[in-house]
Amino acid sequence: MQGHLALLKRLGNTHENESFIREEIRKKEAGERGEDRLLVKLGELRLPGPFRIFSDVALHEGDWKVQIDCLVVTDRCCIVLESKNMSGDLNFDTSTEEFYRLEGNNLETPFPNPYFQLMRNIRFMKDLLRRSFPELQVTGAIVMTSKSCRIRNKPSHYPMFKLESIIEKIIHMYNHSSPDFLSDKQLDTLEHMIRGEQSKFTYPPLCEHYRISQNDLIRGVECPHCGVFGMKRLSTTWTCLACKKNHRYAHISAVNDYFLLIKKEITNKEFRRFCGIKSIYSASRMLNRMNLEAHGSGPGRYFTKKSDK
Repeated sequence: MQGHLALLKRLGNTHENESFIREEIRKKEAGERGEDRLLVKLGELRLPGPFRIFSDVALHEGDWKVQIDCLVVTDRCCIVLESKNMSGDLNFDTSTEEFYRLEGNNLETPFPNPYFQLMRNIRFMKDLLRRSFPELQVTGAIVMTSKSCRIRNKPSHYPMFKLESIIEKIIHMYNHSSPDFLSDKQLDTLEHMIRGEQSKFTYPPLCEHYRISQNDLIRGVECPHCGVFGMKRLSTTWTCLACKKNHRYAHISAVNDYFLLIKKEITNKEFRRFCGIKSIYSASRMLNRMNLEAHGSGPGRYFTKKSDK
C-alpha cells in the first residue's frame, strides 16, 4: 500500500494512469478490510481440540510462492481460507468457470475466479505438509466478507460461504476430517514450521509492475510539512521553497520511494538525479549515513535496503 500511495503522489493528477492507481489502492484497502473482518469473526471459533490461526501467510518452496489470506490449523485438518471483499450481485458460470459481477443495465464485469487461487494454495499446503504431517487433511473455502454481496449461481463443486456462516462451516469441516489427531507437541511443531517458513513477498518496483516510465514520475524530495516536491539542500538540511520549513532527513523518504517505484538499488548518481543534489560528495555522505547496505566500491558502488540482502 505504501508503494501505491507513493506512486500516486509522484504521478500527479494529470497522468493517464492516475485513476487506475487510485482504483488499485481502493481494491487493496477493501481487501485488507475484508481480511480484518474475517479475523474478527474467527475470534468466535471454538473447537473440541486445539487450533492455531495464521493471517497473511507468505510461503514458498523453491520458486513456488503463495500468499494465503488465512490458515486455520487444527489437530485434525488444515483449512485454507481466501477472503474476497466484493459487493453486489456476484455470478458464477458453472460451464465456463467465469466469475463476474452484474452491474446496472445488465453489464457484466469479469474478475479472476477465486476458485483457482484457492485450489493452488490447497495444493501448496498439501505439498508442504506431505513430508512431516502426511496424515493431516488439507481443505479450504472462499469467504465472501462484504455485507452487501449476493452470490448468484453458487458453484456446487467447491466451497464458497458468506462471512456470517464461516464459523459453522469450519466446525463442519473439522468434524468431517480424519479422526487421527495431532498431539499438542505436533501442533506446536507445525506452528513453528509455518512461522519459520514465512517469507516476505518481494514485489518488483511498481513502475516495472505497471509498465510506467520512471521519467513520468515527479522527482525531488517531498516536504514532510506541506507535501510539495522540490526541497533544496542547503548546507546540512533541506529547505522547502513553498512553506520555508526545514528538515534534515527528508531525503530518506525519497530514497524509500525510489526503492518502491524504480529499482531496489541506488547509486550515488541515481540518488543525486532523483533528489536534485549537485554535490557528489554530499550525496555520498548522506547515503553512507543512511541505514543501507553498501555494495562494491568506486563508480560501481550501490546501496540497497538491509532487509533486501
